[in-house]
Amino acid sequence: MGEITDSDSEKSTSVYSFPLAGRIENDWRRWGLLEVFIGLVFGHLLAAFAYAFANGVGGYEDFADYPLWLVAVANSPLQGSMLLAAIFAAVYRGGGLVRDFLLQTKRNDIFLGLSVGVAAQFFLVPVLTYPVLWLFDKDIEDVRKIAEELTDRPSTPIGVIALIAFVGLFTPIAEELFFRGLLYGSLRKKLNLSPRYCVWVSAVIASAIFSIVHFQWVLLPALFGVGLVFNILYEKTGRLTPAIWAHAAFNGVTLINLLI
Repeated sequence: MGEITDSDSEKSTSVYSFPLAGRIENDWRRWGLLEVFIGLVFGHLLAAFAYAFANGVGGYEDFADYPLWLVAVANSPLQGSMLLAAIFAAVYRGGGLVRDFLLQTKRNDIFLGLSVGVAAQFFLVPVLTYPVLWLFDKDIEDVRKIAEELTDRPSTPIGVIALIAFVGLFTPIAEELFFRGLLYGSLRKKLNLSPRYCVWVSAVIASAIFSIVHFQWVLLPALFGVGLVFNILYEKTGRLTPAIWAHAAFNGVTLINLLI
């Protein structure tokens, strides 16, 4: 990831970023929603195969029986397919990862991203989750049980390290490149709307798909809201790296709560 300075901001914005009130024609980008579809379909097929293989070879009857390291391994095909779809699109049908997905960095990206991710976890998630719990007569323990299903299983130091690497590092990079870079970027390019409406409609659609793919109905509004925040962060900064750091911080807070 190349670093850019404040003196380069104006030039970078005009070349790379998606300003909220404008649209940039990216003629070199030949990728689109086809790569998104392929990434999702193949990802889910490979994930289903991985679970079937783990159950058959390992003799596990249920996901709850998986050791911690196998949780990371069995879940990796989905995110791996997303990552490969984004890489293929940018490298073979675009101008490269940095150019297509705005992977430049600035000095404050880490602080900005971490701050947004932690704030989303502690403030946005409760605000969007409690109404769902009230509506369906659930309580916060139901949400915690969903998360604890990930870590409440046999574990070793290697398993913990594998889970941290997968959830805290690999997943944020793969999902941000796919949902914000590839999916949101494709929608921004394809939708024939005025610039401002194009931004918000694209962000809503990308965030909805992001939340649905996680298959956690209690957390659906919260995940939608978090996805929307990551989209806005990407749009406003004109760089994907702050959203990656925000996603890593968001997942990291969850891991800390579960592992400590």
